[in-house]
Amino acid sequence: MHTKIVLKYRMFTIVRHRYLLLVLTALLILMCIGCGEKVMPTPTPSPTPEQIFIEAETPAPEEIPTPLPPTQLKYIFLFIGDGMGYAQVQAASEALSAAGRNPLCFVDFPITGSAHTNNIDDEVTDSAAAATAIATGSKTVNEYLGLDEDGNRLTDISELLRNAGREIGILTTVSIDHATPGGFYAHVTSRRSYSMIADDLFASGFDFFAGGGFHDTPDAADLAAENGYALISSFEEAPAVTEDKLILSSTLIFGDYGVLPAIDGGERTDWLKKATDLAISRLTNPAGFFMMVEGGRIDYFCHYNDAGSFVAELLDFDEAVQSALDFYQTHPTETLIIVTADHETGNVSFTDGDRAALLRQTISSDECDDTLVAQCVSDQTPFQDALPLFLSAFGLSDLTDDETAYLAEAYTHTLKGDLSSSKANEEYGVYEPMTSACAKLVAARAGLVFGSGAHTGKDVPVYAIGVGSEFFAGSYENTYFHDAILQAIAAYPVS
Repeated sequence: MHTKIVLKYRMFTIVRHRYLLLVLTALLILMCIGCGEKVMPTPTPSPTPEQIFIEAETPAPEEIPTPLPPTQLKYIFLFIGDGMGYAQVQAASEALSAAGRNPLCFVDFPITGSAHTNNIDDEVTDSAAAATAIATGSKTVNEYLGLDEDGNRLTDISELLRNAGREIGILTTVSIDHATPGGFYAHVTSRRSYSMIADDLFASGFDFFAGGGFHDTPDAADLAAENGYALISSFEEAPAVTEDKLILSSTLIFGDYGVLPAIDGGERTDWLKKATDLAISRLTNPAGFFMMVEGGRIDYFCHYNDAGSFVAELLDFDEAVQSALDFYQTHPTETLIIVTADHETGNVSFTDGDRAALLRQTISSDECDDTLVAQCVSDQTPFQDALPLFLSAFGLSDLTDDETAYLAEAYTHTLKGDLSSSKANEEYGVYEPMTSACAKLVAARAGLVFGSGAHTGKDVPVYAIGVGSEFFAGSYENTYFHDAILQAIAAYPVS
């Protein structure tokens, strides 16, 4: 009896459990049906035989990356702004900004540095000793070109690269036989040994020269022909055959045989940029080139405290740098551009002022003396008639009574010529009193101050972009340029 009861109870329990299991299963099925669209995967249709055939015949192409060109340092531009210190760059930059114009193209180069310029005696350098230090990696005494302090010959960077098979270009806005260009090919104890410097130029075998005239080389054309050079005086005369060695000795010269001032415009406009473009077109080749390009008149006008004219020279220099930068954009894995200076000139500093005044001047002090002053003196033009002419040339307006009186006194001295040369130089500078007074007024309105008319020992800026530019960061002696260029070439050799 007891056994039957137990069996009935177990059967009841089993039935009950099975019933509960059936109920739970039914509920689960209902839930799945209710949310089937959300959780049940959509079955993928089987491919047709045609699809299988097509996919088998046309596999998906693999993406092959475009190989990058090798990084190799073929093309080297070294730009030297003679006399261009930090303050000169600042003056031009702030003038452009104040006038709403585009900035200098090189101030935003990714690599910047600073170079110390004193000569081997730790004295303020001249351009000869500075160019020698940059070109050879060795300090020397002032006046020497391509020689150490004992007069021993030094091999410069352009000669080394010529011997390695690269083409060489030397460009400047001063005379071709001047100190800075001479530092890259000449070996003499005096920067003024012009005939000896010219001999070294012709013997260098370099491929391209451009600049003003020769000082003491009346037979330059004959010497050029004897040494395999075509000697031309304008861009239009450049021979079509690019393999010829070429010397562009411009007839657009004044003063110390250099090219005319940039500020005076005319045929002189963009001369250094055009020379750089011509050099690029003639020197570009698989072995590469080295090109030194000098803005030589920045120094000249800083010596004579003509602020508007030195800024115009710096802007002209910047246009040449832009040509190199355009070339870099098409050869980014092969090109190095370095921009620096040999020394600072003028000990330039600043006060508050309208920097745009530096861009409103449209005549150099040299041209003013030679034309406007000369005509007024010849005609004995009254001050009230002459004043508007000078104001227009120097971009001046709205004179104060003190400014008018200052110019009137200077103009009187100019007409009368009543100051001794030493007195005139002491009170006004090297130009005619009226010219100097106008130039000084431009600088004063711009807030630019000249502390001297000489070179200084200030460090100079360095800007670099392109292959090997990392070697030019930091602070160093100017001898380091030679070493850094060779390091960059070794790091990125031409295959």
